[in-house]
Amino acid sequence: MLHRKTAVAALGALLMAATLTACGGSGSASADPGTATATEVPAPSSSAPTPTPQAQLLSKKKLAAALLPLSAMPAGWSVDTSGSDSGDKTFCDYKQPHAAKIKLSRSFQKGGGLSASVASVGLRQYASAKDAGEAFDALEHALQTCHNETYQGSRLTYTAMSVDKVGDRALGVRIEGGGATVLQQFTLDGPVLANVGTGGMANVDANETAQLLRKQVDRYEAAARG
Repeated sequence: MLHRKTAVAALGALLMAATLTACGGSGSASADPGTATATEVPAPSSSAPTPTPQAQLLSKKKLAAALLPLSAMPAGWSVDTSGSDSGDKTFCDYKQPHAAKIKLSRSFQKGGGLSASVASVGLRQYASAKDAGEAFDALEHALQTCHNETYQGSRLTYTAMSVDKVGDRALGVRIEGGGATVLQQFTLDGPVLANVGTGGMANVDANETAQLLRKQVDRYEAAARG
């Protein structure tokens, strides 16, 4: 049986690769959302048309507060504070049309050995809903043509996965590599791209991933309406 530290480290590396290859860039896995590394985008001009709640641009502080906290996770999870990241890697190195103005993420872990599991949530806010939509288009197109690659010495395989329809648009990908599996789901919601991933060495529950994504989207939309 795999040692807990070895299993969690392997899963963490795969999940971090899955999370950050989606759109590139790095974020913070800190338990304190106020310490998340991010770049704040200016508020829209007062002369601009009033956006829908989901299309409002949030400040760094408000977006960080909307990131799913440990208290919203099912029982047994703890915050992973290892803080590893994959820089600006994207799926098969596809080119991003726009860079997110604020990028935040948080990772969790539970169990050990073959029962070890990891999870990650993320929010990326773009300068506008249009930029976010074009970034989602690029991600979707990349996953239609990118099916496998080698990342940090591990062979990763990407397979399209059906997902619940939340937000404006959603897609999912199953990522396998090094004996681990990660289920990653993405939702476009106004100017924000939200992502949730769960991974394990043995069993990975797609329903849990979907439930966490819905919680993350609901939390973001509540913040945007506020």
